[in-house]
This record gives sequence, C-alpha cells and structure tokens, in this order.
Amino acid sequence: MLIRLTYASQIAADRDRSDIEAIVEQSRPANQRRGITGVLAFHDGRIMQILEGPEREVLALYERIRMDDRHHGVVELQRETIDVVQFERWGMTSRPLADVLLMVDGY
Repeated sequence: MLIRLTYASQIAADRDRSDIEAIVEQSRPANQRRGITGVLAFHDGRIMQILEGPEREVLALYERIRMDDRHHGVVELQRETIDVVQFERWGMTSRPLADVLLMVDGY
C-alpha cells in the first residue's frame, strides 16, 4: 500500500537552510532505494515535507525524522492512502514553501 504523509516542524536554532539542503542531498539515495519520493519546503525556519511511497518505508522514515534533533515541534498534517505517487520524477527535492502549498491543492 502506498501512502502520502505531510508534516511540518521548526528548524533548530543552530541550523540553517544549508543544513536542510545537505539533509535532502544526503537522504536522496537511501530514499530512492526505499521507493520514497516527495518534496521538502523550507521558509523562515519552518519545514514542511511531503513523503510518499510504501507505507512501511514512509512510516519508518517519519519515525526517524520525528526523533531528529535538527528540528522540533514535528506535527503530522496529513496521512492518506494513495494509488500513485505524485513526485516520482522528483525523487526527493527541496522547493520554496509557497510552491509546495500550491502543489498540495493539486493532489
């Protein structure tokens, strides 16, 4: 079963955008092997990420994300079963928050 999970959080005070970009680059190969795609948005210290893929893999990743001390205040915004992934051609990428919010309406 495929799912899409969206969450938001606040970046830790000692981190910045370059840290977020490094996380996206570092995690891209592992996420690809696990069949996880999505998008991460960062703006003014806030993070919003959409993860999609096999339920077990997405939930395991989300649990690791929740425990990561590079951010705090992780709040799950949405979890839903999907038939197909929307970000298959993207892999895992970073976009401005406004772009991601516009994509959410396009589901």
